[in-house]
Amino acid sequence: MNNKKSVIALLLVAIIGIVGLTFAYFSNSTDVENTFTTKEYGTEYIEEFVSPDNWSPGDTTNKTVVATNTGEVDQAVRIHVTETWTTHNDGTLNGWIHSDGTKSNHTTSEELANDERVAVLNLANASDWTKVGDYYYYNYKLAPGESTTSFLESVTFNPKTKLDDTCTESESNGVKTVTCSSSGDDYDNATYTLTLGIETIQYNQYNSAWNLNNTVTIVNTSKPVTLLNHIMSKRNGTSITNYTDGNKGEMYTFNHEATVRTDALIDYRYIGNDPYNYVYFNCDSDGTNCEIWRILGVFNVDDGKQNYEQKVKIVRGSLFPTGMEFDSNLRNDWANESLKVFLNGDYYNRTGAAETYGLKESARSMIDDSKFYLGLVSSIDPENSGYGNTEKIYGDERGTLINSRTTDWTGKVALMYPSDVYMVYANGVDNNCYNDPYHCKSGVPSTGWVYNSNILQGGSEIYNTWLLSPGYCTNACMESYIFGNLSDYGTTYDVSGSFGNSNYVDEKLGVRPVVYLSSSVKIIDGDGSSGNPYVLEEM
Repeated sequence: MNNKKSVIALLLVAIIGIVGLTFAYFSNSTDVENTFTTKEYGTEYIEEFVSPDNWSPGDTTNKTVVATNTGEVDQAVRIHVTETWTTHNDGTLNGWIHSDGTKSNHTTSEELANDERVAVLNLANASDWTKVGDYYYYNYKLAPGESTTSFLESVTFNPKTKLDDTCTESESNGVKTVTCSSSGDDYDNATYTLTLGIETIQYNQYNSAWNLNNTVTIVNTSKPVTLLNHIMSKRNGTSITNYTDGNKGEMYTFNHEATVRTDALIDYRYIGNDPYNYVYFNCDSDGTNCEIWRILGVFNVDDGKQNYEQKVKIVRGSLFPTGMEFDSNLRNDWANESLKVFLNGDYYNRTGAAETYGLKESARSMIDDSKFYLGLVSSIDPENSGYGNTEKIYGDERGTLINSRTTDWTGKVALMYPSDVYMVYANGVDNNCYNDPYHCKSGVPSTGWVYNSNILQGGSEIYNTWLLSPGYCTNACMESYIFGNLSDYGTTYDVSGSFGNSNYVDEKLGVRPVVYLSSSVKIIDGDGSSGNPYVLEEM
């Protein structure tokens, strides 16, 4: 849910000089109208927050807030944080616990030094903000049109918190019954309210207006604009049910439930026919001779060491010049197959067979190691090869149905997930393709940009393309699937627009590599449209 509000704080100083003129013999007078025009001042902030229905110890809820200067005056920004806990009986709690999880009065010197918060604020972009008291000050001047980073990423209900419940056990006819009840005076059945007050002031007056006495320095330069922050400032919510041309520059918000392998996640994707997600990539050192790539969206990515960070995921704009085998050795195990070796060897280093179209140094400097999940997408309807809706497929990709294959892989270059292809049909773009990807061919798959751009380099023919999730044969081969003998099939994105057709992994089909960009990659030009792609530079 996005809440947009205007925050206005204005301090203007005008100095008018008066000059007297005296003439000895001749005199004349006239009225001269002097007009002083002030520039427009305004701030918009976008808050992203979905209120949980049953917040429990250990749960984490995403919470971000970004301020954008919508006026014409440089601004300074600060955010005031207020937290309150209200019990079910309208009492108040101080929000602190001892390290063993019991409620604390938070008054003694020992408690002040060792207590933990019940609601833990997980900070993002901490180096961009300075905390003084209950305020977070943005460290950079906010010029017109610029947006802050979010100082907050999420809020966690401290898993150590012990709730005030009393349980009794009884037994009748050999059946044990445990009954628990609570007083309603503790953190169970309570309401936590986090209030963020955003304040802005004309930049050259922040020190005196906020009485800082030079204790906080907000530098007189803009924070370098990263691609991540730029496109995140243009994200949309999930409340819009129909994609229109007016939304082409915006990413859409997707809330995913927890899977076997991941916690509940929020990611942001470009959807529809032709969104503004074009980017120049794989350029020469002087910024020329670039390829066109497309931004899939922003995702919370593990670097393989359980360090999670939001990263921009991009896919090559068109297929490789020629088709390639998924695995010439018929293993269908991404971590060990020939296509993975090629993409992260010759293609990544621009050597061997890829010396004319592999990644150049400018591209390699922007790519991060990232974890890719290798779960198999299961069939729910073997007779009709149905796989369920896109959200179900998303969960399978991060699942454990892998039939003795590698569960995940960390590296530089991979392929699109099946869900990457079909999430673009969400929010009313094409309900048939989103809800039933296997039968997408019976709808209008051309309403999705992935399908439209899935062509051979320099050509116009839509082409069958390999996807990351391992495939399997259906119908007559179902017995082999049950027993795990799936070594000779890979899953593709079909020329008709449908998902799930299995092909022998030694067939030569289309390849579109995918990479995650470092969060420090900055944007120096462009608006993301097909005629004006984003221009990137490593910070």
